[in-house]
Amino acid sequence: MNRGEDPYRAARPPWEGWPSAETSRRRWRIALIVPLVGAAGCGLLFFLGVGAMALLLVVSRLSVPIPDGEPLALSTAEVTGSWVDEQGERLVLKEDGTFTSGGICGDFGEAGEEAPGATIAPDPGAGTWEHGVSDDIDTGDPWSEVSITFTPSGVSTEYETRGTSKQNAVLWMYLGDPDAGNLCVLHKATE
Repeated sequence: MNRGEDPYRAARPPWEGWPSAETSRRRWRIALIVPLVGAAGCGLLFFLGVGAMALLLVVSRLSVPIPDGEPLALSTAEVTGSWVDEQGERLVLKEDGTFTSGGICGDFGEAGEEAPGATIAPDPGAGTWEHGVSDDIDTGDPWSEVSITFTPSGVSTEYETRGTSKQNAVLWMYLGDPDAGNLCVLHKATE
């Protein structure tokens, strides 16, 4: 040992040079990779969740039954005439805006109700009907709706039109909750 040299400085302290340069680089890489992998995993879980919700929505829309065909826009002349439900009951829509019926299926409600309910249509019944055209929410395609109101009770309901062509159009509606899958379908009677 030379004079003037610190005897305690002869050996390097254990903390000098630790961690090594390679260990420091490795720690920095890990510090950068871990959050990136975590963010990627969270993003993947988010997109899987969104995809699962979209799939459930599509499956639920496909599982609720509807009559064959597409929404149809019919003229008042095409709607006018006799319509028969699956039990053979008849709805006759006359040119003067009146109708007669005998126990037809439907989800009927009192006038002014927001949602139809358990009210039963008069059998036999008579009243007035109206024809209107609306646009489909999903496609924007026009479709017809037929509203009937029994007089004097004010019991009413509304049917939609659907079919593969105007020659095989149907009037239809859900009976109660659409998820239950109960339909009321009226076919144009052959005269």
